[in-house]
Amino acid sequence: MDIHNERFVGLNKWALDFVKSDSAFFRFEARTRIYPKGQQERLNILPIYNSSIKKEESGTFYHGMWNKRPLYKYIFPDGRMYFEKLQEAIWSSGPVLFTALVDESGRWVPESLWTEEGIKA
Repeated sequence: MDIHNERFVGLNKWALDFVKSDSAFFRFEARTRIYPKGQQERLNILPIYNSSIKKEESGTFYHGMWNKRPLYKYIFPDGRMYFEKLQEAIWSSGPVLFTALVDESGRWVPESLWTEEGIKA
């Protein structure tokens, strides 16, 4: 009996580093503890950080053998957007899926493309 697995490899290391967001200061949050009798205790003020690059579902999906997986878009602080797109699907006891990035014009970002050696490894 054959057992098939679907493996999602995703983006290469360069692309993961490219879309990995740096933390950016968002706001301060003052915290207060309120006791049952109404007494309040002001706790420390904490800085809250958000991602500088937003990761959102792009509205496109990869429909695999058993699952539907969303592909993502990455929105940079300057407004640039990059989209995850299926680059290659090879068969090895089931599909092995490699994604790369395309820009807003639909052009591949060359550094994000998997090399033939990386796909075969």
